[in-house]
Amino acid sequence: MIELELLGLDPHEDQLSLNDSDGNRYVLPITDELRALLRKDRRPKADNTPLKPITPREIQAHFRSGMTVADVSELSSLPASALEGLAHPIFQERQYMADNARSFRQGQDVGGLTLDELVVSRLVSRGVNANEITWDATRSPGGPWMLTASYQVADTDYTAQWQIVTKSRTVTAINDEAVWLTETQVPAPTSPWRALNTPPMDEPANVDRAPSVPSPDRKITAMDAVPASSGRPVSIDDVLASLDSKRGQAQPMPSDDDFDGAHPAASEPERARDATILQFPKHRVKTIPDQSTAPEQSVASTPSASSAPGVIPGQRELDLGPEAIAEKPEQAKKKRRNRPTMPSWDEIVFGTPKSDD
Repeated sequence: MIELELLGLDPHEDQLSLNDSDGNRYVLPITDELRALLRKDRRPKADNTPLKPITPREIQAHFRSGMTVADVSELSSLPASALEGLAHPIFQERQYMADNARSFRQGQDVGGLTLDELVVSRLVSRGVNANEITWDATRSPGGPWMLTASYQVADTDYTAQWQIVTKSRTVTAINDEAVWLTETQVPAPTSPWRALNTPPMDEPANVDRAPSVPSPDRKITAMDAVPASSGRPVSIDDVLASLDSKRGQAQPMPSDDDFDGAHPAASEPERARDATILQFPKHRVKTIPDQSTAPEQSVASTPSASSAPGVIPGQRELDLGPEAIAEKPEQAKKKRRNRPTMPSWDEIVFGTPKSDD
């Protein structure tokens, strides 16, 4: 067996130059098989267990997770030419997922910017060209699709990463770069809100401030021409400061003294007043005259009825006051006569009225 010594690469860098002990030179082409053999890890001689062959499904899973052909070739000890047929459809799938995610609309507004447009618009301000952004989509076994955008700013490499949600056609930012590029909502402030141009909390809101003296060069406006009799004008800053100072504070409930009851309390006899009897006004009731009365009565009552305002002719007014009842006892007796008399107890028991004897 002739032993050869490596001299180096030829000028074209596709062949190895070898030399034997006699000075003869040999050329060895660099092929994929040679690269695979050189990349194989040396196994211990004592380990005679055969390696489990890698399946095409596992090879494609490695490509889908982001590995290159060279990485899978080194991992599987297979030549790169044998892996290109399995790598091509996976690379096409990754490119399709990346392009699809870049077209997702950001926000709920109709006609909003897509993910690609939003990222490019924000990177332009940092001096990044849109053609220099590298988009890719990867997926680890059992995990979701991940979108990555790689770019360079001031000789520093950055990578933004999002999680792709295909059902809702949305992306979720994973790292800070992705949040800065696609965040459209302003986060809520951690400190409590305070209106602008309001005094701090330790300063009372109702402090009387000295009136400002206008400069002689200041032009008087219509607001400054308010007469002094109208009172001190209300300042918007004072109102906002007063509301801000009371925010978050429990207001006391009104005391019982604020409510006036029907009767004063026993502890306050000076508030008691003597009771008074109210006199109700007299009511006038209009009734239709009895048809059995003589025509002379209706004729006689016509002038008085017509003279009284609001009285319909043919009617008479009855005064229900105590004077009117006392003036007409005959009418009351006439009504009692028309009523049937109640039998006495003797008539009910014995059937005959009780005799005076």
